[in-house]
Amino acid sequence: MKKKQIHQIEGNLLSRKKQYNYPGQLIINGDIEPGCQVSADIIVVNNVDQADIRVRSGIKVHETVSDSDIVSGGYVEAKHIESSTIRAEDNIKVHEAIRKSDIYTNKSCLIVNGLVECANIMACRRIEVCTIISEAEIPCTLTIGVLCPDDQDQKLRSEFLSMERNKKQLNETLKQVNKIIEDAFQLKEKVQSIKPSLKQKVIQLKQEKNYQALKELDPFFKQLNERVGSAFTNYQTALKEKEKVIQLIESFDQEKLDATRKDYLIRKKDRIERSIQGNTDMTPYIFVKDSISEHTRIQGLHAYKRLQETLKEVRIEEVKTEDIEQIRSIGRYEIKIFES
Repeated sequence: MKKKQIHQIEGNLLSRKKQYNYPGQLIINGDIEPGCQVSADIIVVNNVDQADIRVRSGIKVHETVSDSDIVSGGYVEAKHIESSTIRAEDNIKVHEAIRKSDIYTNKSCLIVNGLVECANIMACRRIEVCTIISEAEIPCTLTIGVLCPDDQDQKLRSEFLSMERNKKQLNETLKQVNKIIEDAFQLKEKVQSIKPSLKQKVIQLKQEKNYQALKELDPFFKQLNERVGSAFTNYQTALKEKEKVIQLIESFDQEKLDATRKDYLIRKKDRIERSIQGNTDMTPYIFVKDSISEHTRIQGLHAYKRLQETLKEVRIEEVKTEDIEQIRSIGRYEIKIFES
């Protein structure tokens, strides 16, 4: 039997080299510095900051993971996770807090004595946590019973969402430049409508030799001319911008967007079907030891719920019920909350 290699580093893993690949176990008596890309079988480290980590069996971070991306073929363990994306095949265990992060595991996510704040967690088996804090603008989303997206799922999803955002931005830009053009036309019509009365007023004041009133009109005419000049400049710029945007919209690859969406949805459907087949040995659940705040979103394979109030000491599951009001029974799912 081949003995696994153990690599030990005293101090920080420096970002000078950028990419590191260690066969076997990597023990770092320090931190992984920003900019590092590291792969190993197992990693043990103090802190991980702005790094890209790939481990085959697992990683243990004694203190904090921040602004990093970790993919593990096994477990992940840390004290704090901040503004990071973590994906693991096995359990993810966090001792104190997860904040503003995306967490995915095909087993369980355990923060038994810790806090989750403004984060998204997807766990196929269970989520156990002490306290969950959500904000109306940034709610926590807890998903149970669903297998997590793999690298290809993530790639397709990112590509699909990026193309959709690009298309939406182009349409929004076109809408904005059309509004500028429309405003310029409306200002032009308004000025033309008041020109006769202004001209008549000036003639009248001149006939009356009311030079003081004519002088008082100067700032008004100056402001009006500046406004018309500015509108004309914006109009000219908007016309050029509109021409560019229309060219981009016409060249937008809608077929590629449709194909990417289709591929993503097919893979998502397959993942859901595999999730249903795999959830036969246990009912996925969320266990909250202390409190879960309002605004938190709970999702299962079929059902969804957004909490309207803060709850204490609860267990949450997706359960199947029967709709007795229908002529025949129809399967229906709901997110149900039990007192623990």
